Amino acid sequence: MKLLVQSDDYGFTKGVTLGILDAVDNGIITCTGLFVNMGESSKFAAEKMKDYPNTCFGIDFNIVSGPCVADPKLIPTLVDENGMFIKSTVRYADPRFSKDGDNGELWPYEEVLIEIRAQFKKYVELTGKKPEYLHNHSITAFAKEYVRAISDLSKETGVIYSRNIRAQYQFGGMKGSWNVKPFTIENQLKTSALEYVREHADEMLEFEYAALGGHAAFVDNELFKWTTYTIIRCKDHEMYTSDFMKEWIKKNNVQLISYRDLKV
Repeated sequence: MKLLVQSDDYGFTKGVTLGILDAVDNGIITCTGLFVNMGESSKFAAEKMKDYPNTCFGIDFNIVSGPCVADPKLIPTLVDENGMFIKSTVRYADPRFSKDGDNGELWPYEEVLIEIRAQFKKYVELTGKKPEYLHNHSITAFAKEYVRAISDLSKETGVIYSRNIRAQYQFGGMKGSWNVKPFTIENQLKTSALEYVREHADEMLEFEYAALGGHAAFVDNELFKWTTYTIIRCKDHEMYTSDFMKEWIKKNNVQLISYRDLKV
């Protein structure tokens, strides 16, 4: 079985970046995607990438946290009066939001495409090259136009979209998730990614290709400014760097792969 191990939100804060890199050095992460809109945190993360030639770096398109990259006048639906993205928690409370709809009124296709094009360009400016893959963030299940915009940008740039390439290779994974919503501090403290994976890891062996995703981090104070998804990230870090995962991979002859190993 081939296992792709991904940790998202690289560059969100300095603590997130250092936590992910530690889980690359001492764990099993093979892929991570850069947030390009977080100012000095993004620059710090981009600079660190040069020290990790064997890690597959993509871009995570963030349109719900922090400042926008495009001209805010061009994306008025996505941002507030200060050019800051409207958080997903605010969107979910909007009376126009529907769990069953495409929510194109909240995340309109043309505005999303303008912003993710700007983020793609910013990635190239920060790193000197294209990302190795494109990836969605947070709102995927409720924002069909966001997914469509990333798919179209993938065709436009020639860079694979994680969602599409995984579908092509028929990736599988564990049933369910260790994440308990809402992401209150209490729920996050009770959660154990490691214990969940101990119980469910063998479910991944049913597939030729499987993916293990999460959000490793060292939790710093800056993170609390941007998201409610905080303490659980250090639980993910524990899982990625655990002896259990390393031994499970060895015991089951699992091959760790990245998006570099997947051809269109």
